[in-house]
Amino acid sequence: MRLLDYLTGLVSLLALPFIAWWGVNQSPHSAARLEAQLEARAHQALQLAGLDWASIEMDGQTAILTGPAPSADVAEEAAGIVLRSSGPGGLLFGGVSQVETRVHTADPVRPYVWRAEKKADGQLTLSGHVPSKAVRAALMLEADALSNGPAVNEMVVAAGAPAGNWQGIARFAVLQLAELDTGSAVLSDHVLTLRGDLADEARRAQLTSATLAMAAPFRGVALVQGAPLWWATREADELVIAGAVPGEADRRALIALAKRGLGREVRDEMVVAETAAANWMDGAKAGLAHFAAFRSGKMTFDPAVNGFTFEGDAPASTLQFLSEDMARTAGRWPVVIAALPVIAEVEPDADATCAENINRMLDSEAVSFEPGRAEFRREDAGALDQLAAIARRCDTGASLELAVNGDALAQARAAALADYLERAGVSRPPLAAISYGPGREVEGMESGAAPGNDRPLEFTVRERSAR
Repeated sequence: MRLLDYLTGLVSLLALPFIAWWGVNQSPHSAARLEAQLEARAHQALQLAGLDWASIEMDGQTAILTGPAPSADVAEEAAGIVLRSSGPGGLLFGGVSQVETRVHTADPVRPYVWRAEKKADGQLTLSGHVPSKAVRAALMLEADALSNGPAVNEMVVAAGAPAGNWQGIARFAVLQLAELDTGSAVLSDHVLTLRGDLADEARRAQLTSATLAMAAPFRGVALVQGAPLWWATREADELVIAGAVPGEADRRALIALAKRGLGREVRDEMVVAETAAANWMDGAKAGLAHFAAFRSGKMTFDPAVNGFTFEGDAPASTLQFLSEDMARTAGRWPVVIAALPVIAEVEPDADATCAENINRMLDSEAVSFEPGRAEFRREDAGALDQLAAIARRCDTGASLELAVNGDALAQARAAALADYLERAGVSRPPLAAISYGPGREVEGMESGAAPGNDRPLEFTVRERSAR
């Protein structure tokens, strides 16, 4: 009997490693299966919470959280969800015992767009990008207090909010929007555009003034409409002109300009009537000549508050020449150009760098200036649109710098080029005045050698680190 006991003990002792191996690796409660279960539950919990940027890997009962987090508080939220995904956690309860956070900052969103809308019934809807959960919650508290009924939250947390008091500007936008009968507020990077309808002229003037007075680096555009005196609309192939004009000769002149720009008949709904507004027809004629080239949009003249406004979409060169002509002809009336640039389809040389593709356009003199002036030649419109397209492609992965070696005219032309690129939707390139010294060869653009101030200009566009 004693020998049998010894043999049984020996067999049991030899079986212990196998039992331990099976318990760890093969049993329903094995460590490997527990890891897989914890990981699956954590992944499911993150998906249900909409945090699909996050990834989980289990090391025993420790969860390792990785991925491109849009903000610090969202990363903290993800860690909390993982920790609770399999119950209370800890060694005793068999859940996730701790979360090790190894997330990195997500790539910045470009453009960074947030918007708020007010419907006819007074309800507010907030959507677009916000920098954190805390900011989102604060904006919703503001909107709920001003909305007719609960405000609708369609905002998503994303990295890339522009520098400055972004939250303060978004809150200001909600307050401004609440004053409108209907409308929208769109904050795209550093530009806030307030659009809508408001019958009260005094309140319209106050909202417009407050929006235009926004502190740098932010800039405000106000398109708060009442009842415009005169307007034109473009949709598909139809151009309609309506409202009141001072005389029959003015009406005929506007129709002729619109026909010439559109290349076909226009619909005339104008009436001749005396108005209190004076000296606005030159601006209307100059603006309409360019508005006829818009793809779609609306041009209005509102003498009470806004002056001339332009909305819609048009080639970048059209917006450039519209801006130049309205600066000369609008007189005392303000001008707001809130149209979006239509960017041409262009395929740059894939073997060349961003700067090389831009400089080749400039070197070719396809884009040049009027003699003695900082204004682009009108015949270069097509090349200007191509330049904007190339620069837009560069702007997604590089920071552009514009260098100029020249006199005051050269500096003014460099500023005009920077203004044009910004109008075309490119991040405005900073200007750098560079002296290359005698005999130094420089890549750039020559506007054509001429006496005096029309000497050749020299530009370079430098690539910096990607965003």
